[in-house]
Amino acid sequence: MGGSTALLELLIFLGLRREMGFDVVSANVIAIGIATGVNFLMNRNWSFSSSARVSRSLCLYLSLILFNMVFTTWMITLLVGWGVMDFWAKFYMMGAATVWNFLLYRKVIFV
Repeated sequence: MGGSTALLELLIFLGLRREMGFDVVSANVIAIGIATGVNFLMNRNWSFSSSARVSRSLCLYLSLILFNMVFTTWMITLLVGWGVMDFWAKFYMMGAATVWNFLLYRKVIFV
């Protein structure tokens, strides 16, 4: 599940950046926003088969996504500013976020 929504997020990011001319911040925020909705529903119902209250899971999930959006946007902007190609900057940050997201999904959000 994570891989498919990560791919969705990356493709949206690249499409917005390269095809539509969006800046890094806007492209990242929009890509994360779209992928977030898909990811929450699929993780809750399929990956983790959560029986936790939806409101609790959603609140924790959105808090994590907000952190991810701010932190990864900041890091991608820094990396691009340092000369890293936008694809690789986004790819690296998605990899890092995947690790901490999975741990928090499994241990905190969808328990």
